[in-house]
Amino acid sequence: MAASSSSNRADFVVQPKGEHRVTIVWLHDKDEHFSDSVQFVKILNLNNIKWICPSLVLPTSRNKPEYNINHALYLTAERVANLFSDEPENVIKGVGGFGMGAAVALHFATSCALNHYTINPRVVVGISGWLSKAKSLKRSIEFASYEAPPRAASQSILLTHGQRDHVPHLCGCGEEAAFILREAGFRDVRFLPFARFGPIAHEINRNVMVKSWLEEKLPLDVVLAKECLP
Repeated sequence: MAASSSSNRADFVVQPKGEHRVTIVWLHDKDEHFSDSVQFVKILNLNNIKWICPSLVLPTSRNKPEYNINHALYLTAERVANLFSDEPENVIKGVGGFGMGAAVALHFATSCALNHYTINPRVVVGISGWLSKAKSLKRSIEFASYEAPPRAASQSILLTHGQRDHVPHLCGCGEEAAFILREAGFRDVRFLPFARFGPIAHEINRNVMVKSWLEEKLPLDVVLAKECLP
């Protein structure tokens, strides 16, 4: 699996093995580095997916007002949209991430459903993240253009976190986020907490869950290799 970095922008590309059928932008948490994303997507060992792992720094902190966080999410979602701009139209698009990266992924996905961007991701993965605009999402979809409900319904979303992992104490986390998304018209939303039996087993459980879900949702060639390990 070849990897390359770009000199024009801070991102890292993991090229697909086999035919390029899917492009997924994978976003790291605020305390991580894009190399953490690269390591994770390589562990998944999935054919036919091009992974873009950008280095994103959100200009916010937990101590700043919520509107600053929302503004940062908007700016980062704009960048995610730009990362897809050079991808072939016939290639399936997806987005996902950890922690704050998951929050960006969900913000981007809901913004796409509202037709803020021309693309619409087929698959969305949020690990230990949270859903922005949770309180107003259903109303936003209802009062948006007629295109919003079918765009929302066409997305497949996986939300997950460790059963004992820290998740932000915000509206729109975990199972609550899944409920809000379904109520807003995102029909294919799955929430699956993963068990923790020590650091290694924790990672294996999470990785296998994400890998299996992506294999279920995407037209990928089967990988006859070792189980994905941390």
